[in-house]
Amino acid sequence: MGVRELKEQALDLYSRRKFAECARTYGKLLELEPRDPHLYVRHAEAWRRAGDRQKAISSYRTAAELLLQLGCEARARAALKVALELDPRDNEVARALERLSSANAARQAVHVPPAVPPPTTRIPEHKRDMVELHTRQANVPGRLALPPAPALPAAPLPSPAEVRRLSGNTIAMRAAPGTRWVVISSRTPLTAYEVDELERVMSREFTLEVTVTPEG
Repeated sequence: MGVRELKEQALDLYSRRKFAECARTYGKLLELEPRDPHLYVRHAEAWRRAGDRQKAISSYRTAAELLLQLGCEARARAALKVALELDPRDNEVARALERLSSANAARQAVHVPPAVPPPTTRIPEHKRDMVELHTRQANVPGRLALPPAPALPAAPLPSPAEVRRLSGNTIAMRAAPGTRWVVISSRTPLTAYEVDELERVMSREFTLEVTVTPEG
């Protein structure tokens, strides 16, 4: 029986929960491929499910050694942890896991590089004359006087609205110079006056009909 057939048989036995037979089948596979760490992990798992902890621990340790040789340290630590869970008093497994964890911690130690001063900013050749002029004007040794920032333009003041009386019953108004006029006319004379509170005027009743017609 070849490797492929044995793997299929082992998987079938494992799915049917025949763990001891599955472990022995993986043992036959390991005779054909003794350097495969994945087979050792499955071999160990089958013996663990079958209840033979010592055989499971032995296969987990072998799997960890082969994984380390392949550079798979994280998976090697995982195999050793499972082996230690099966027998916490196994000093050899505990020491192997401790050595592996210590070596990994040492490699991951953070190395803080020395502080590097910021590079000195070099002034372009075409700006040196201007910088030297402002430095002399500041009259402060060793201090660089930068040219003053340009003043922001003042915000324009809002233009007042315009209101003109065209006749006794017609007025024209616009929001600002350059905008369109609004002409307001009525059938009766209009009264124009100033008030401080518009609410008082709005509370009065008017019977005046007003027509608002924008100038065409």
